[in-house]
Amino acid sequence: MKTIADHSELKTSSHATFLDKPTPSAQLLLFAVLVLSMAATRYHHFSAVLHIADTSWAAFFLAGLYLRARWMFVALMGLAVVIDLAAVWTDGLGMTGCFSPAYPGLLLAYGALWGAGRLSRHSMREDEPALATILAVIGWLALGVIAAFALSNLSFWAWSGHFVDLTLGDYLQRVMGYLGRYMASTNLYVGLGLGVMIVAQTLTIRLSNPKAAH
Repeated sequence: MKTIADHSELKTSSHATFLDKPTPSAQLLLFAVLVLSMAATRYHHFSAVLHIADTSWAAFFLAGLYLRARWMFVALMGLAVVIDLAAVWTDGLGMTGCFSPAYPGLLLAYGALWGAGRLSRHSMREDEPALATILAVIGWLALGVIAAFALSNLSFWAWSGHFVDLTLGDYLQRVMGYLGRYMASTNLYVGLGLGVMIVAQTLTIRLSNPKAAH
């Protein structure tokens, strides 16, 4: 039984779903959009004024789900570091807490989300009901967020140097309340991303095959 990841052709139907694999040019465009979204929402002055949550976690999940070339993951990770450095330079003390000996834990968190997106893609099958596919994506996304939250927070507690007098239990009591916020914002961005991909792929199919629209 082939998975969705094994299919390289766009559907000939005029109806697209988030299962459809983007063309190489569409993947490059998505890569650029993900980078721009991270850059826009990592800067404190911009995101705080507009009350916009950081898109980084959703960006890495969507990258794992849609971007097939491995170099894109490496490039996205490198650009995430550059964006963080630029945010520190721009926002000063507001972002300096991001860089400490615990910073690699954040990169591991990004990797966990990318991996969750990748596993979500490989678990999809054309012959399964749409609801089952949606639930599978939701499940992988939830696992990715939980793993990312654990990796980033445990590493920050252990290696940042800010919590030498705070036990792990006390630290977890402080931060667990934020898990729901991370889950909600990441789910929202991923949902928006999937919706945009469906619209974009539907338009691509109709433009490339006008007869399919009738």
